[in-house]
Amino acid sequence: MTTSSGSSSHVTDARGPLHTGPGDQHIYYGDIRASASSDRSGRDPRQVAVEELRALRRRFVDPVGSDRARELLEDKRAVMLTAGRGHGARTAAKVFLCQLPQGSRRFRELVDQAEEGDSAGRALDREQVERGAALLLDLSTVSSRRYETFMAELPWFLKVVRECDAWLAVVLPALWRAGFEHVFRGLVVRLERPDPAAVLQAHLRDVGIHVRRAEVAVPELEHELTTATMAQTADLSEDIRAARENAPPGSGFAAWLKTALAARAPGAQDVEAHLSGLDSGAQRALLLTTALLHGARTDTVHEAAARLARAAELPEVATPLLHHRTLTARLAEIKAAAHRGRVRFTVAGYDAGVRRWFWDNYPQLRGPLADWLRTAPGFTALERADRLELVTRFAHERLRTGPPDGLAALAERWSGPSASPEELTMAARALGEGVVHARYGSHFRQQLYRWAQDTALPGHRAHVVIGVCSEVLSRRFPDQAMIRLRHVSRHREQGVRVTAREALARITDSDDRLYRSLLKRLAPGEEPRGLRDLGIFLHVADPARMAGDATVGALLADHWTAALAHLPPRRWEQPLRAWLERAHTRPVARRPALRALATACARQRAAFGAVYAAACSWAAGDPARRRTVNALWEAAGSVPRPQPSRTAAAAR
Repeated sequence: MTTSSGSSSHVTDARGPLHTGPGDQHIYYGDIRASASSDRSGRDPRQVAVEELRALRRRFVDPVGSDRARELLEDKRAVMLTAGRGHGARTAAKVFLCQLPQGSRRFRELVDQAEEGDSAGRALDREQVERGAALLLDLSTVSSRRYETFMAELPWFLKVVRECDAWLAVVLPALWRAGFEHVFRGLVVRLERPDPAAVLQAHLRDVGIHVRRAEVAVPELEHELTTATMAQTADLSEDIRAARENAPPGSGFAAWLKTALAARAPGAQDVEAHLSGLDSGAQRALLLTTALLHGARTDTVHEAAARLARAAELPEVATPLLHHRTLTARLAEIKAAAHRGRVRFTVAGYDAGVRRWFWDNYPQLRGPLADWLRTAPGFTALERADRLELVTRFAHERLRTGPPDGLAALAERWSGPSASPEELTMAARALGEGVVHARYGSHFRQQLYRWAQDTALPGHRAHVVIGVCSEVLSRRFPDQAMIRLRHVSRHREQGVRVTAREALARITDSDDRLYRSLLKRLAPGEEPRGLRDLGIFLHVADPARMAGDATVGALLADHWTAALAHLPPRRWEQPLRAWLERAHTRPVARRPALRALATACARQRAAFGAVYAAACSWAAGDPARRRTVNALWEAAGSVPRPQPSRTAAAAR
């Protein structure tokens, strides 16, 4: 259950959605949902997002300029941050916002409204600002054209932020352009590069490794940190943690550090020198395949390497099978070996260096590599985890250099009407990597938006959209995930509609602000779109969400009114029973829940008989339930016949 206070949410227990809708549940959706994100915990994605923000605060080291930034947020309710590339301006903005009262719960990241189908080309929307919200606007990777649009709209947007007692932190491009509105100049703060050694210590401390400053003041580490970005410093802490887990008992920080630095050592020169000794195209194909399928089964790597050689149009040499070199010898030549049936490089971190080198130095290979990847579901003995990791590794290289079209095309191909379950999971992972990418995320979010609006979208692809929105997009951009899931909830296939509604219930279950936003967006009515929205409402309707929030109570009463007005009793009887049961078992919610239902009955007098009959059927002779039904009768008699408040906003 969640309770609300202003714009905040508090999680007090976990529960599943009130699934009241019929329809086929596609058995493959569970695999799609589990594949979209590399996080295998299965936790509530919105709760994970809050925990990630808290972790950022624990690991954060104040750069020079932090005090001034906090002062501006407190006094002006806005700050505009600029910093060198890789110096952590975005992380700093998040932390400053989350250090505000209940900031982790109030935090939201804004997106360009062009992604949300704004036909006027606007970048910002006043509806994005809720009272007390802590808002982040990251302009560090937007195009110059959209940057100018944002800057033109920011003056009026800042006024809205202040009127709503909200806060706004803007991350400017590293080479931001001066000369915009004078009102911004007093809001700009330059953040210096944080002390990288202190950043490393903070990250290590968060995973239980406490080291003194002297232990990180060693020449080889200082050399590594001199040019490292804050993200690379965080990655190094993870490498040290992994080295500790695999180290023999009794080893210390110096040994873990040595192992971690060795894993980061292989660079372009190492790979190039190695390749100069590989004359055979087949061996180069084996090298790249091993890098892409690092840790996969031996048979898988062997067959996949042969397929890659064919995709790259290497000439086949007719050699008797018994004259072939052994796989063990071939792997040794590329600095790899098979251990317990799985192939790995013998040099730590070498797989990443090989992938990067091939991608950068053989751009003509990218097309054949994508063709090869499309056939991955047919690789011998390729396990699910290895298949998804293959997609992730390819996506990282594709998105590192751009453009994103190649990855988007693969996702579209893998989610077509004839897609296999394996292909659907690969599509989900590809899109999951894309939608939150700093530079190209907008491309994938717009693609999901277009697909979500298509009520005739192939069912397979619709389930991929649902999985990506539920498990990945909702963590960083919950409102965008909610909007897309709402559109998919209007799909022509009942199974898709039910799955999308369950996903909506999942992402709003522990986020009261998002739940309220969903209710506001619903526009129930008697036309097809309005009836679809009623279906969504009946799926997510929960009286326990009303405590302390008058807006939610009014919205629930409005939507129950529409349900009684536009749907036959058979459509709302089961959700009504679930509503009464929830109210009956939650004393704090009972009175507002019954009053909302009574208000709806007062507005739709003709439906009260059917509502009361359904309530009596639910009570079924149980004295305690009967008292709840009697309370509903009394509430209905005391409520005047008001007009609907229509606080729900029109659908976008």
